[in-house]
Amino acid sequence: MIKMSKKLLKNLHVINPCAEPAFVENAFVAISGDTIESTGITLPSGEFDEIHDLGGKVALPGMINAHHHLYSSLAIGMPLPKKNLNNFVEKLKEVWWKMDLALDHDSTKACFEAGLLDSLKAGTTTIIDHHCSPSFIEGSLSLLADMGEKMGLNVSLAFEISDRNGEEKFEASLKENLEALEKYSRPLYVHPIVGLHASFTLSDDSLKKIHDAVSSIDSWGIHIHVSEDMADELDATHRGYGSVLERLNRFDLLNQNSLIIHGLHIKETDVNLIGEHNAMFVHNPSSNANNRVGMAPNLNLDELSSGLGTDGMQANMLREGKEGMLIRSSHLQGGGASSDYMQLLFRNNPKIASKLFGRKIGSILPGYQADLAIYDYSPRTPITDSTVFGHVFFGLSELPTEVITRGEFRIKDRHLIMHSEKEIKSNAVAQAEKLWSHF
Repeated sequence: MIKMSKKLLKNLHVINPCAEPAFVENAFVAISGDTIESTGITLPSGEFDEIHDLGGKVALPGMINAHHHLYSSLAIGMPLPKKNLNNFVEKLKEVWWKMDLALDHDSTKACFEAGLLDSLKAGTTTIIDHHCSPSFIEGSLSLLADMGEKMGLNVSLAFEISDRNGEEKFEASLKENLEALEKYSRPLYVHPIVGLHASFTLSDDSLKKIHDAVSSIDSWGIHIHVSEDMADELDATHRGYGSVLERLNRFDLLNQNSLIIHGLHIKETDVNLIGEHNAMFVHNPSSNANNRVGMAPNLNLDELSSGLGTDGMQANMLREGKEGMLIRSSHLQGGGASSDYMQLLFRNNPKIASKLFGRKIGSILPGYQADLAIYDYSPRTPITDSTVFGHVFFGLSELPTEVITRGEFRIKDRHLIMHSEKEIKSNAVAQAEKLWSHF
């Protein structure tokens, strides 16, 4: 029997934003293997393999990105169309669908490595990804699982199924999802799910094929963009359905494992449908603002206990939460109610991740996976239970100095352990240049 390593982190100020208490000063965190064994203020007895004095630094739970596109990691600064794009569908066709079609094995690997690195550096330790590389399908999800293991992160896998690249690629994409469901049915740190692009890029025949392929599997769910733009809803209407979600429900593709992404234009009956199936809903504010597609209503976020994702826009979840608040506030009149982005990030995202991976993720509490983001933060105002919100979103502006996942240091004193950031970024630059030349 392998002996689990025991670590003691001491002299640490712990913030659990949605727990009671939300702030514990001069605390310890005892870790056994990949799990938090105990926390508190009176140091525990017993022997530890490692003892780390954090010198009064501030710890947050490792954060969760509930919807990411790691394949967009090489998009920063990429060439854009010379003509103005008038709507969301044009942007998909002229930018994103050209980029993802140009991805090959090497550029996809560079996307995964660089994107996971940026997430780790930002204290994001669990990523629910939605992947697309139509020219490199077979083995792409295994490659992502391997890269996640290399970095020590939890990764949810899904390959985007669509009709837009023809029947052969549709079939290959479905097969890649099905093989991942079988291959990763047991690993602790990988969760496979079936990826669908969006209703408007899938025919009724394709939805039936997907349902028939997964219906005999014990545990499955879909990860799909829904009603990101009104074009999605109009397409469902033209096909004879009341809404996108009613269409998915007609093909029995909604269940408790489903991830419903965006949902900007869904109706009250759609909200009820998501609730009836106990499906998971994820809000992506910075992407919605960038694409000028609208803003998810407060009521939907609250009723559906929405999670928070970045839709590939960034890796930093604290920044996403802050930007989401500011974007929403810019549309509100004085005194108008906003949404609680603290709850989206630190209560709802952990519930989503814990449900998918089948264990406790997302808090610095006993029994949870030992994922922590530790900041060298000297506050200029007191930190208390009642002031945590302000410090989390408006004080912790620097990247964490240490990041622990699965009970192991992955970043220490701002340096990546076991991997070379310089090599990863240098390769990403080379692959980006090659990728851009193809489209």
